[in-house]
Amino acid sequence: MLDVRVYRVAFLPALVALFVVAFSLTARPRAISTPLAADAFDSARAFGTADPPARDSLRELAASYPDRRPGSVGDRALAGRVAGVFRASGLRVSSQTVRGRTAEGSRNLETVVGVRPGLSSRRIVILAHRDALSSPATAELSGTAALLELARVFKVRDLSATLVLVSTSGGSGGAAGARAFADTAAGPVDALLALGDVASTQVHKPWVVAWSNGESMAPVGLRRTVERAVRLEVGEQAGGPRAVGQWIRRAVPLTVSEQGEPARAGLPAVLLGVSGERGPAPGAAADEQILDEFGRATLRSVTALDARIAGALDADPFAGEPEGILTMRRLLPDWAIRVLVATLLFPALLTAGDGFFRARRHGQPMRSWLAWVGVLALPFALAWGWTRVLGLTGAVQAPGAPLLPGDVPLHGAAIAALVSAPVVLAAGWFALRPVGVAALGLARRPTGEGAAAAVGLVLAALVLLVWTSNPYAAALLLPAAHVWLFAVAPSERGRRMPRALAVAAGLALPALAALYYAFALGLGPAGLAWLGFLVVAGGHASLLTALALSTFAGCLAGVVAVARTRRRVAEQTESAALVTRGPAGYAGPGSLGGTKSALRR
Repeated sequence: MLDVRVYRVAFLPALVALFVVAFSLTARPRAISTPLAADAFDSARAFGTADPPARDSLRELAASYPDRRPGSVGDRALAGRVAGVFRASGLRVSSQTVRGRTAEGSRNLETVVGVRPGLSSRRIVILAHRDALSSPATAELSGTAALLELARVFKVRDLSATLVLVSTSGGSGGAAGARAFADTAAGPVDALLALGDVASTQVHKPWVVAWSNGESMAPVGLRRTVERAVRLEVGEQAGGPRAVGQWIRRAVPLTVSEQGEPARAGLPAVLLGVSGERGPAPGAAADEQILDEFGRATLRSVTALDARIAGALDADPFAGEPEGILTMRRLLPDWAIRVLVATLLFPALLTAGDGFFRARRHGQPMRSWLAWVGVLALPFALAWGWTRVLGLTGAVQAPGAPLLPGDVPLHGAAIAALVSAPVVLAAGWFALRPVGVAALGLARRPTGEGAAAAVGLVLAALVLLVWTSNPYAAALLLPAAHVWLFAVAPSERGRRMPRALAVAAGLALPALAALYYAFALGLGPAGLAWLGFLVVAGGHASLLTALALSTFAGCLAGVVAVARTRRRVAEQTESAALVTRGPAGYAGPGSLGGTKSALRR
């Protein structure tokens, strides 16, 4: 039995929080601009317009190294060519070979780093991968061509900051090289600009991607600085997600582009690319004018950032900037969102706790019902563990970072691995779950109000724990914490809302997040399922995330079980005698005894 009056009163803090949020909107961090022109970027030299194309130009490199699979002979040979251009441009060159997981398995990957010392130890990093899973993948090589042209430009241009140019491998699937560089980056890095495809005719916005594979995000000021440079040089807005898209990206951090891993490591990183997060198609054509526009946008971004660093006196140029969601040309800060989500969770948490202790006072074995919910979550945890084992043993080629499902084709052994996960889930549900129920002496089916109270409390507590680390993710689970609480309450058997609709309402926001990623990455249902499988197999979903998702799935199973037997639960729920006076026990004037109304009760 749930007390609706407690639930209603508990919304009062949320009303106050709404006013706080409304007045918490602040001005967006400004974009940095520079009066210096970016005409020094020579697109004809970088593209290789002449016939035959100039050495180290895009066309010449694509013809000389058509096969550049991660760690291949062509990839290593191109690394040597990049190192030679860096040395000729006066950079201090170093290289490092690391073992990294790619879309084609574990490979030895070479990272080439060129450093041009400046007046400050603060660093601006420009990074591009040179590998490709297809051949000749000219458009995908355009980032490396732009990187080499920038090395030539900054040979004669002074900078206040230290400039670091990085050529990596593994960026075509898993960003292993970028991740290795981020883990070993020396010195304070104020901005990392990852160059994706900057020359193809395949256009897909946003052109500036600031998402991360972790909780760390690029400063808003950095993103807006690069977007401003693109607008000035290309003549169009770089594009960007609306508030809902930003919320989902913060709730479920996932990106398949190369800046995601450095950002996850805590570096302020954004991607610049004409084909956006997805990258170019294998046969995408390259265009000199597009390379010219995006090359100049890169040069303008570096110049603007250098001016900001020069004025920051060896301090972080983006220090003190608020983080949050951009909406209506304003910024909604993280702290306001955290307060709002907490106050919206409070009614469900308070009501679930009240219902739990009420059921315990009625004699329900609440420890057993809590264990029952845990047993329901066990098969889902087992399926996660099986999928992770497939990735660790190499049965599935899953890098440690998300990648487009097409980079790991879904056929043969991959299909068998994907199908095995639901098979293990079914085995855990129909074999392991009954064993756990019998071993712990639990009821096979929910009886009494204890099962509903246990499910409600576990779900509300789970959302609270998620909120402590990620309020955006907790917000996706809020509808379930509220709707499912009343959907399984024995006293609510007379409601007209169908039980299936109540369950669907709790899953609406998680489904919206999945649908958003499907559209953002151009995936169908099979591609989305394969992406999720690769994320788990590659270890991108941490153990804590797996436990949270398994518990949520267990609560869903508990809600369905209780909802199916809700009439029986309502009939078996005992109304214990009241031990305290209050609104629920009030029978009118004279109810303390001696009146007909009191005697009837």
